[in-house]
Amino acid sequence: MFLQNFLVALPLFCIIGLGYVFARFKIVSIEIGNALSKFSFTVTIPILLFRLMSDLPKLPAPNWLIGVAFFGSCFIVFAIGYFIGKKFLHLDRDGQTIFGMAGVFSNNIQLGVPIAISLLGKESLPSIAVIFSLNGFLMWTLATIAIELGRNKSPSLLKTVIKGTSATIRNPIVIGIVLGSVWGLTRLTLPAPAQKAVDLLANSAAPIALFAVGVGLTQYRITSNLRITSAVTILKLGVQPFVVMLLCHLIGLNLEETKAACLLACLPVGVNVYIMSQEFHTMQGETANALLITTALASFTVPMTLTIFGLT
Repeated sequence: MFLQNFLVALPLFCIIGLGYVFARFKIVSIEIGNALSKFSFTVTIPILLFRLMSDLPKLPAPNWLIGVAFFGSCFIVFAIGYFIGKKFLHLDRDGQTIFGMAGVFSNNIQLGVPIAISLLGKESLPSIAVIFSLNGFLMWTLATIAIELGRNKSPSLLKTVIKGTSATIRNPIVIGIVLGSVWGLTRLTLPAPAQKAVDLLANSAAPIALFAVGVGLTQYRITSNLRITSAVTILKLGVQPFVVMLLCHLIGLNLEETKAACLLACLPVGVNVYIMSQEFHTMQGETANALLITTALASFTVPMTLTIFGLT
């Protein structure tokens, strides 16, 4: 089963490798990669999700308890990472927060969408839509509150929640999910030319996003902070998937929901964590290392995790 999962996921990671090689040999520039990443985030992936979610009435209703399992694991593993960062790595409070976030904030959009569809099929859509809709809001809110508390300020929880909610509503991914769901409920069909345009853009979403990930990885270098990077890698690719699986079983989620939650949990560190490290001026090098190494390892660890947990 591992070989089957590996071969299904391999072409996706090959596209990442292709983007990395093209950027490394200056065939494409970092600016092109950034533009492709922006294009995939704001146009092609939302359109892909719109097309997929428009079929939602044909699929089972989402079980919102999957959010409890997935985000419950995020809070648990974040707390573990925060403790490890303080007790064993002797990081300051800002560093502890970023270290904890690196252990739970996955690359759900650029990698999660194409990998979930390839490995799990359309049946996973209701489950992953629940997680995608809440992920950015909850993770950024958690990081902001933890940073502000660590700096001995008095953060306004209400202002933070309002700011996070506003950003979530304006998120192109969430817009694509919502519009697609609403359109599906109408039972209407798009005119043929419009449907063709949607299909063309949706079909380009995965290769564009994955190629952009590869190009973006050339911006990062492996430095000497391998102790911290190794700890992040273990938390992100090992501990979080295990905690998610455990919570899924405790809550009583079915096999398809457990597959979706575990798959998204075992994805590599998301670029948002690097953005956080820059925003809060801490652990930029270590976070870049973790992003690069976990992405390189994920081609093996994603199918391996699903196989070990019997989710195939």
